[in-house]
Amino acid sequence: MFDIQVNERGQITIPKPLRDKVHIHPNENLKIDVDEYGRLVLYKKDLIDDLEDLIKRDLINEGFSESDFAEKIPERKKELAKTLMVMVKEAEMEFERGESTSLENLKKEVTNEDRL
Repeated sequence: MFDIQVNERGQITIPKPLRDKVHIHPNENLKIDVDEYGRLVLYKKDLIDDLEDLIKRDLINEGFSESDFAEKIPERKKELAKTLMVMVKEAEMEFERGESTSLENLKKEVTNEDRL
């Protein structure tokens, strides 16, 4: 456990050993929340968080309010998951038909072009 102090401006410094341990890099986005016991929980933002931010923005643009988020966000996440699964299946089928290439082959092609 690490002890930290809040400065006059409300800022904290995450000790370097902790940043190294959890791979936090400069300018990385983090999220902070309060758990059911009133404790602060700091965590790294991930793809799901980014998607949730986009979903919220879309919901607001569609006229929904924050009170609708609890119901609408899980619905949108399910829709996105279904769509992504369809895209993955389509990509697999294209690959099987020889209509696309693997990432490894693409890397080789790019490397060979760089040599020309």
